[in-house]
Amino acid sequence: MDTTAPDTTALDAAALDALIAELSGAGDPAGDALADELAARPAHRLLLERGLREGLGALGEEAGAAPAVAAYLRELESATDAAPDDLLDSASLPYFTISPAAHVLDVGAGALIDSYAPPHTAAVLVGTGELTDHALDRLVSTARWHGAALVPGWLRRGEPGYVATAQVRLVHARVRRAVRRAAGGTGPAPLDQVDVARTWLDFTLVTMRADAALGLDLTAAEQASLYRYWRHLGVLLGIDARLLAGAVDARGAQLLAERIAAVTGPPGEDSRTLTRAGLQALASALGDRSSLPRPLTLPLVRTVSRAMLGDALADALGVPRSPVAALALGPAVAAVRARRRLLRRRPDAWRRAVEANVAATRAFALEEPEPAPAR
Repeated sequence: MDTTAPDTTALDAAALDALIAELSGAGDPAGDALADELAARPAHRLLLERGLREGLGALGEEAGAAPAVAAYLRELESATDAAPDDLLDSASLPYFTISPAAHVLDVGAGALIDSYAPPHTAAVLVGTGELTDHALDRLVSTARWHGAALVPGWLRRGEPGYVATAQVRLVHARVRRAVRRAAGGTGPAPLDQVDVARTWLDFTLVTMRADAALGLDLTAAEQASLYRYWRHLGVLLGIDARLLAGAVDARGAQLLAERIAAVTGPPGEDSRTLTRAGLQALASALGDRSSLPRPLTLPLVRTVSRAMLGDALADALGVPRSPVAALALGPAVAAVRARRRLLRRRPDAWRRAVEANVAATRAFALEEPEPAPAR
């Protein structure tokens, strides 16, 4: 069955509320079983890595000794085999009508900052120390996965986006396992179905709104194509397909976002801690990789983030206002929007720009990360 097709029986608000209540605290059965098996038998990690690149069939009789590895691979391969060729090869192309440089802002200062808002999720992330002590490393790691997952053709079996997505799903399962064990097996699970669905919304609804705030508007058809692609990607991430069934456009995604927001609560101090670290990391990277004077990078990143998130959420996350930068943003956005309209009228130039953005993203995703410094 093609789980990416629009669902004509999309849930209304009441039915979504019931489904969210059902899935709150629920993990990912295949991913959680795999995390348990790898903790008990670390050597099975080699089987997993080979299976992700070469397929379950390549494991032969060895798969019988690693049932959770086999079940995980079988689930991923089943979803991938059911996906239509046009989805895998071209449905993500609207993402590449926007340059990688702009995606640093929509993903980094928009989607990722928005993902810090739920207080319980933020508490888990702060507890690991990774997103505060190593914020830039984590942002770059997320950007590599995100880019790899969107490159056309890279969600096919064995391709970099497919492998990276399976690994991200396993990371979620390992976090759930570690927190549950630390709590003695009691309490709500972090990164449950609802949490991961909210993160899915950050990379779809929030990112597309962030793009519009920067003058990088997508057409309705382009948005529909990306939602279709991301519904398949959500299945690979282990999200219950029922949660995403109605998210065929901004309206359906907004309804899901509203119903999830009703149960997550407002941002807390951990959310603000992560936001400060994330914006500082982005400003530092911008200073290193552009000609902008360093004193301007943090006000710029804050202003762009506020424009993408909206004042209410930005205030709740403690994003400071920068009046001078805000004054300059309006004309810059208007210029970007005008240039984009003109480029759309030149099909060959538009196509070349998309191809160049795909190539740049492919190269970035394949870069070997720099080794962490000795501690």
